[in-house]
Amino acid sequence: MAAAMLCAAATALSARTDMKREPFIIDKDYGPIVYAEDFYRLYSLPQYYNEENLLVNIAFLKRALDAPFDFVNRALCIIENERQYERYKALMRMQFCYLITQNLIYLAGLYDKEHYFFYNAQFKDDISNSLHFARFYYLEADKWWQSTVSYAVAVSKNSERLGLDVLVDRARKIRYGDIDYAKTIKRRIPKIDAMLAEMQK
Repeated sequence: MAAAMLCAAATALSARTDMKREPFIIDKDYGPIVYAEDFYRLYSLPQYYNEENLLVNIAFLKRALDAPFDFVNRALCIIENERQYERYKALMRMQFCYLITQNLIYLAGLYDKEHYFFYNAQFKDDISNSLHFARFYYLEADKWWQSTVSYAVAVSKNSERLGLDVLVDRARKIRYGDIDYAKTIKRRIPKIDAMLAEMQK
């Protein structure tokens, strides 16, 4: 029953948020958008973001993961050898997955609810749908977080120096658990399930 409800919520979510649609941008000032770095440059998160901002970011970042990297002389830092280039690619893929996870968490937050009170009963159906959307996004975020951690481990195993200190430091924090979105996901899913169960009484 719960699985069927989640499946229905996920189907409704795709239609509601148009999640399968991707922004269609093919040109930039200096030619077509082809490389991972180009899609990464399109990432933008305003201070007061909405659902559309987050979905567009996710679409760009997924395209970045599928795209080839630009020529070495146009990388985001100086690359001097093949080992550095391998670390650079793992680091950038980690960053793409990290930002996808983060944006999915933000999306879940737009639908999540901290508490369900008795006086919310008249809005039970709307709240239930919203919580199913939040749960769906948290589960999606968990998949991407696992990829983020895998890339962070790969980055940490390569000791070549790169000029992307902020991202290298982020990789270290992710590997050793100082940054851990899995904790947020594992904390929220049971609370959502408990609220959904409460609404079924």
